Amino acid sequence: MHSVRLLMHGGVNLRNLPDTLWRARRRTTLAIVVPALAAGAMGMLLPRWYQSGATLTIDTSPTLPTSGAVLGLASQLGFSAGTPSTSPQFYSDLLSSRVLLEHVLSASYPLGPNRGLETLEQYWNGGQPATIRSHAKALDRLGTHFSGSANPRTGVITLTLEGPSKEVAKLMADTTLAALNNLVVAIRRRHASAERQFLEERWKALRDSLDTHEDGLRRFYERNRQVTSPQLQFEEVRLKREVDLVQTVYAQISTQLEQARIQEVRDTPAISVIDPPVEPVRRSSPRLTLLLFTGGVLGAAFATILVLGDMALRGLGEAQLGLAERSVPIRKA
Repeated sequence: MHSVRLLMHGGVNLRNLPDTLWRARRRTTLAIVVPALAAGAMGMLLPRWYQSGATLTIDTSPTLPTSGAVLGLASQLGFSAGTPSTSPQFYSDLLSSRVLLEHVLSASYPLGPNRGLETLEQYWNGGQPATIRSHAKALDRLGTHFSGSANPRTGVITLTLEGPSKEVAKLMADTTLAALNNLVVAIRRRHASAERQFLEERWKALRDSLDTHEDGLRRFYERNRQVTSPQLQFEEVRLKREVDLVQTVYAQISTQLEQARIQEVRDTPAISVIDPPVEPVRRSSPRLTLLLFTGGVLGAAFATILVLGDMALRGLGEAQLGLAERSVPIRKA
């Protein structure tokens, strides 16, 4: 115990570390080279991935000019009369949605023997029948190689993905863009369909209301051939004002209804590609240089720890030897 306290008090002289490493250079070299080679061999055995992607913007669809009164009535009836989200982050999140990943996973690519067409799920399963567990695992695997980001100031969306080959990576990016466009168009169509249903109900109610007010004004004129008294003139102005008000709202709803019907069947592209997908030149992972460097650093750290351990043991031996020398009694002649 006393020798351990001596070692802790004296410590390890780090100034002697370079000389000690040089004396044990063979072991140090092996400790650095072996992990680096092992990391490189592991990188050669890991599946190769190639990165592709694109930058795009989402075209803003024409919105329906819904008035505040109609919006309030729509919310009371349980309808969302507002426009769908046009935030770039919303569309960026769609890139990692399960619906889009399912579409990319089920598409066919030249992955089979002799460039035969296979889905990613079939390729990863080795041709075995897909199960619920293997399907979920394939989705998770695909999701780890998918990423999307958006710039809220410019509205530019960046898609980045990795595929098992150069050609497949580009095809996956093209498939993703097509699936994203179809998804955005479908969302807009569903919104336009809900908008049309609400506007049709409102349009029918306003048409009945307009017929009722016009009938009231007609009956007033049938009862009063000459409107001369102030009371009759006031009643005439009131009835005309009600007819004009309902007629104005009815015209607005009719215009919005026609726009909703057009939007419901609109199938024009919803995205504009700025930088289209290209076939990658080199693989993106695994990175052999990074693996070799990491293995070498870990090996160097391990070699340093071994040398420090040897120095500590040597210091401990010297401390025990000094303690033994002081404990031997000196004999007089």
